[in-house]
Formats: sequence, structure tokens, C-alpha cells
Amino acid sequence: MVPRISVGATYSDNINLVAEDTKGDMVFQVDPGISVRKQGGRLNLRLDYTAQGLFYSDNGDANQINNNLLAFGTAKLYQNNLFLDAYGSVSQVPIVSSGRVDAGGLGSDGGSLSSLGLFNNIALNILPRSVDVLNPIGIFSNIALTDNEATQSAFGISPYWRQNIGGWAEALLRYRYDDVSYSGSDNLTNDQSQLFDSQINSVEFNLTSGHNFDVLKWSLNYFYLKQDDQQGDGIQNDGNDRQEKISGRSDYRLNKAWVLVAEAGYADNQSTTYTNYNNGPYWGLGATWKPNRYYSLTGLYGLNYNNATIQWNPSQRTNLTISRTYQGVGYNPGVYWNGAFSHRARFSVWSAGYTQEVTTSQQLASNNLTGIGPDGQPVALDTQGQIIPSDSLGLSNEQFLRKYFNFGMTYLRSHTGLAVAAFSDNREFQDPTQNEDMYGVGALWTWRFAPRTASFLGAGWGHDNLSSDQQNEYWLSVIGLARMFSPDTGGLISYRYYRNDADPADQGFRENRFNVRFSMKF
Repeated sequence: MVPRISVGATYSDNINLVAEDTKGDMVFQVDPGISVRKQGGRLNLRLDYTAQGLFYSDNGDANQINNNLLAFGTAKLYQNNLFLDAYGSVSQVPIVSSGRVDAGGLGSDGGSLSSLGLFNNIALNILPRSVDVLNPIGIFSNIALTDNEATQSAFGISPYWRQNIGGWAEALLRYRYDDVSYSGSDNLTNDQSQLFDSQINSVEFNLTSGHNFDVLKWSLNYFYLKQDDQQGDGIQNDGNDRQEKISGRSDYRLNKAWVLVAEAGYADNQSTTYTNYNNGPYWGLGATWKPNRYYSLTGLYGLNYNNATIQWNPSQRTNLTISRTYQGVGYNPGVYWNGAFSHRARFSVWSAGYTQEVTTSQQLASNNLTGIGPDGQPVALDTQGQIIPSDSLGLSNEQFLRKYFNFGMTYLRSHTGLAVAAFSDNREFQDPTQNEDMYGVGALWTWRFAPRTASFLGAGWGHDNLSSDQQNEYWLSVIGLARMFSPDTGGLISYRYYRNDADPADQGFRENRFNVRFSMKF
């Protein structure tokens, strides 16, 4: 357990992020926090909590304390069979895409440029012992008074049981309960301010062939999810939003290069806001061709389903998977593309991904607390605290088809670090007039030019097309210095320029921000 505290001051020459009648303000910030790391034995735990205290010189009625939490823990309760995952997050997120958004919100649940954590997690680890001291929250804090921010809280618990059935089968039964709630949006007057608090229950059961099966491999899977939305004291959708699917697959190996494949299933969904779905059976027959250990090609064709998947693994450090699937049942029947790429070199890490799914803001908030392991089950956050990026647009109570692409590269060698990110995020609603699209790119360079001192320089750009005939074009740049005074103390100074060239022009703004910060851990 590592307690810490940061104090700082930030001056903004446009605290309201408005086009005209701009007003400046000095904001003093006091951020006590705590970090907990426990790994090994029967418990793995990662927890980071910060109480962000904001005190305004000229807008005293806006003084506030924001809670920021990111936590994930997994415990072994009984032998190697019964486990428990618990996770939670609290953060401030923009509510509507068409509203004004502080740069710190560009990448949580309603932003763009730092959707990969590029700027919110400045890589000052080129400074020894700086990871737990130099928290960059002072650079991209959501201190602007935009009246377009809510506190999003997401908490979940997931017990699960793993069982080896005599080498013939591996069984997994998992239950998840997630609670997602919003507060602090009462001052908004548009419809989107009435955000639904949601309870999400899901059950998964997976049965896969054990090591006693050699020529034949098989699996059976069942998934059920129900989302209950609540506004005020009333239940809006009591079990009316649900997904249910049962599927099975078998792989029969003919020889080293060829495997016969069969897959079948049944989808039974229901939605109050998304009417484009079909329920019913599907199946496909095909084969996998794997001429060597480096790549494989799988093709399936049948009723309401066809699929083509290519995998390329030239080494343990490189992996590429691309799939095209036609599904005639389920949400939004049609063609779906998915892909993932990862490569780890000596000094750099590369990653890219593309996903299509029908989801909700509440489901994204709960799923973003966990990663997904090779078996499709949630896994803990990595050592850097990175999570699956959330959607880069505003919040919504309705289901939507999400098409999301992201690219990231980090380079770290000796005294130099570089991070680059790019993304594209598209949401298609049942009503096409609500569709939203955003894309952007950003880069950050760090340089340790003295044993305990480093500079950082970053820039980003993003563009969106919104349902309300509004376009935003964000430009963001930052420059600063950071120094470790001792193993437990450090400080930084930075300048940030933030601009939105919007259409209509009255939604645009320009802001200059100066920040000085001192941090200490105990």
C-alpha cells in the first residue's frame, strides 16, 4: 500500500471553453490518493484511488471533490476450482457528444484524442522511480466548467467455477453482476441527461474437450445477459433487454494440414430500443487448412452463417487474426469484421484491433474494467493499469452498433520514449439521424536529458460528425518538464493548448493552460 498526495495550481484563460466572453480562472488542486498492489498466493489485487479536490479562485460555487477509482482483484476461494473477481471504477465523463468537452474527457467515455490513455498516462517511466509519484492528472484534469460532465460509477462481482472432468472435458461456469450508475448531470436539460442506472446480470457456461481427445476437439457454450435500466424510482426495462445464445463446435483432424470443422447455434434476443434483430438457428460446415505452424485459414458456410478466418503467427512475439463473418441471426444481421494484431520488439510494442458489436454505454462501462483472456474470460488489468478503451463519444440509453478501430505503438529505449495512437469510432443507432462518427491520432515524445529530469512534447488531432449536424475538430498540444527531487518526491510544469474548430462556430473555443504540480508518496 502506497499513500500519496499531489498539490498544484492551474491557470486557464478560458475556464468555460466558450467561443466568446472568455473568462480565466486559477484552480488549486489537492489530490490525496492510495495505490495497492498484491500479487501471489490466493489474491491478486490492483487498486488506485484519488480524491481530486478542485478549488476555483473566481468560481467558488464550482469547488468540488471528484472521486477517481480503478480497481480489479481476483481471489482463489477453493483449491483450483472456485474463484472470485471483483472490480470497480469511478470517473468523470462527458455526457453528450455535441457538448463542450475538456481535454481530460477526450478518451474516457466521451472523448477522442487520448482514448488509448496516450495523454492521460504520460509515459514518464523513463525517470527512475517516477511511476508512483508523477501522476499526470494535473495536466489533463477535467477542471473546465462545461456543464457537460457526470460521474460514472461501475462496480462488478463475478464468481466462477473451473472443473477438470477426468481429462475428458474442461468446464467453466461464470456469473457476473455489474452495476453502472451516473450522478451530477441534473443541471442538463436535454434528453441525454436522463441517464439510466443499470444492473447487468450475465451467465456463461463453457464445456470444452479435455486432453484425452486427440483427433476430435469440441466445445459447447451458453451465454445469457439481461440489462435492467432504472430511472429515478422506476424500472424502465425490467429484463426486456437481453441476449441469449447457445452454440457448439467440433474440429476433426484428418492429417497435419487439414481439419474438418462444424459449428451450430441458436440466438434468442430481445430489445426495447433496437428492433433490427432476428432470432433462430444457424450452422456452418467447413475446414481449416494449416500447412505449417505459422499460419492457418478457416472457412465455414451454412444456414444463416458463414465465416472466413486467417491467423498468422510467425513467432511468439507476433500475432495477427482477421475474420469476416456473416450472421443471419442475432442483433443487426449482416457482415461483421473483427481483427487483432500484436507485435513485441526489443524496444517497442505494437498493437491494433477492430471490433463490431451491438452494445450499450452501460455495458461498455462494465466491460472496460477487465481484459479478455485466451479463453474469452475476463482477466485482471496489466501492470500498467491499461484497460480496454471505452467508446470515444457521448453516453446513450439506447443500443447501437459500434465499429471501433484502434492502433497503438510505444517505444522506450535508454533516455527516449515515444507513444503513438490512432482510432476510429462509429456508432449506428436504430434511428440513422442519431449516428455519430469520430476519428483521430496523437503522439507523445519524452526525453530524459538529465539523470532525474525529462521533457515531454505531445500533439493530437480528432474530428467528429455528430447526429445534430455538428462537427468538431479538436487540436491539442502539450509541452513540459518533469523532475524527480528524491525517490519519493517529484514535480512537473507544463503548458497546454487546446482548440476546437466547430461547425456551428458558437461551439468552438480556444484555451491556454499552465500547470505546476508537486507530488509525494509515503
